[in-house]
Amino acid sequence: MLQQTRVQTVIDYYNRWMLKWPTLHHLAQASLEEVNEMWAGLGYYRRARFLLEGARMIVAGGDGFPKIVSSLLKVPGIGDYTAGAIASIAFKEVVPVVDGNVIRVLARLKAISANPKDKVTVKKFWKLAAQLVDPHRPGDFNQSLMELGATLCTPLNPSCSSCPVSGECRALAISKLDKLVLITDYPAKSIKLKQRHEFSAVCVVEISGRQDLIEGDQSNSVFLLVKRPDEGLLAGLWEFPSVMLGKEAALTRRRKEMNCFLKKSFRLDPQRTCSILLREDVGEFTHIFSHIRLKVYVELLIVHLKDDMSDLFSMRDGENTTWKCVDREALSSLGLTSGVRKVYTMVQKV
Repeated sequence: MLQQTRVQTVIDYYNRWMLKWPTLHHLAQASLEEVNEMWAGLGYYRRARFLLEGARMIVAGGDGFPKIVSSLLKVPGIGDYTAGAIASIAFKEVVPVVDGNVIRVLARLKAISANPKDKVTVKKFWKLAAQLVDPHRPGDFNQSLMELGATLCTPLNPSCSSCPVSGECRALAISKLDKLVLITDYPAKSIKLKQRHEFSAVCVVEISGRQDLIEGDQSNSVFLLVKRPDEGLLAGLWEFPSVMLGKEAALTRRRKEMNCFLKKSFRLDPQRTCSILLREDVGEFTHIFSHIRLKVYVELLIVHLKDDMSDLFSMRDGENTTWKCVDREALSSLGLTSGVRKVYTMVQKV
């Protein structure tokens, strides 16, 4: 949970998680949907899937929790950093841990100005960290090195006067001899990839007067949810029907694209299978992912299915589309992503 997420954000999630699944055996029996619901809001949802897959693998193996790096690396979702952290901190294996904080400390300590994202350079930092790790207290050493980078040897304003290893720091020594050289020149600044811009039309489809489709308390309105593919961004999560647009689009084009999707996937056709009670353009917002800047156009569509359309959804033509209809109460309790919740909040104001 702490990968890419702040401690303060994680605490409540962690406590709820441990109450529900106190052991690996409990977690291994959970469904992916249950895990995603518990994870909702933390982002980077692939971590949740890996946690479940890892728990199932370890339990199925029957050999207990792996204790060394070579075994830990076989578990889904565990890479070099996590394996090193677990093995050294929990099981005292003499192995290094290298993250962004450690790279910054080592780069300044040894005056390494190479690109910290370059694979060859990263291997060099791992080799260097392995030479430094304390053989008697590897976990404490690794934690202290990471903490040094997080608190004193920071990216922009390092506290060199308080640093316990400043006397050994080559970058500091060089900066004292050459005023044109700064501590913060180490490591070299990596070029950030520019976020790509994407555009999506989302339609909150509310179906009025259909109790037979409902998952929930049997109220008279249901909301259509679609499950995302099992691979890719937000894999396996529930969302309102959406279509990717390729570029910014006016309302007319967005509705045309959405109409095609709803007709193909669910046979929702105002001319034949349903009547429109309300259709309103609600607004738009921008949702930021690490590598994507997604502009989301939101629309509310309330329809009433015609009397002879009881088998409408069972006859849908869309391939590989997993869907369900839920009432307001069930929708509010689902583990939805922050983006989907924002969409729902917008349509509630209509």
